[in-house]
Amino acid sequence: MKFGILGPLLVQGSGGDILTPSATKPKIVLANLLVHPDRVVSSRQLTEELWGETPPRTAGGALHVYVSKIRKLVDERGTRPRYSTIATRPPGYVFSMSGHDSDIDQFNRVQRQATALRKAGDSEGAVELLEQGLALWRGSALADVRFTPRLMRTAQYLDELYAASCEKKFEISLALGRYSELVGELYAFADEHPTRERVHEFLMLALYNTERTNDALRVYTSLRNVLRDQSGLNPSPRLQRLQRIILSQKLERLPALHY
Repeated sequence: MKFGILGPLLVQGSGGDILTPSATKPKIVLANLLVHPDRVVSSRQLTEELWGETPPRTAGGALHVYVSKIRKLVDERGTRPRYSTIATRPPGYVFSMSGHDSDIDQFNRVQRQATALRKAGDSEGAVELLEQGLALWRGSALADVRFTPRLMRTAQYLDELYAASCEKKFEISLALGRYSELVGELYAFADEHPTRERVHEFLMLALYNTERTNDALRVYTSLRNVLRDQSGLNPSPRLQRLQRIILSQKLERLPALHY
């Protein structure tokens, strides 16, 4: 069985059928268990996630019902596993990933492999692996789950992992000289993340190295305006230095990482 949190919540049976619960509260329970695999999630935490600090008197029974329904779902219809995927373990429940696949585990594994390849000098192989990992994302993390404070923090953390992986791929690709093929993707990513300076840095480098100096300077100006409007700050000294170098045009081609 496959489980996914890198996008809308996903439960996929071994035959490919989609078994994701549709009701709001079971989704919250399942999401909390999936983001803490092989670890006990207390009944108290799950109760707070479902009802806040003032749960109803029937909260304990209702939680038990939700967990039972999810347990039947993830143990798959028509099967009688020796051990349930969701085990009761005081003070709560534990979701065992043994024998199952999850997209976050696959993503983390690919990230480690990409890092190892890059250290070994295989930058092209590292980019290929990073692209494989990024392809696992189906949208924003836990996109269709009603966010509780804990789940919101988890989703933000996961989305930051995605952004950081994209930046790593951009960085290595620029070092390989893939300027032209990155411009469109960098523009789109910068639009989605208007205050991420590193992305704008990469876009400026790609544009300058494809002889689009004016466009590179416009990217800097746009970033500076956004930062001033939102926080009253200027771009970092690193970005300011890059702008000055582009303005001076002292280099025919800017190295991707060492300017």
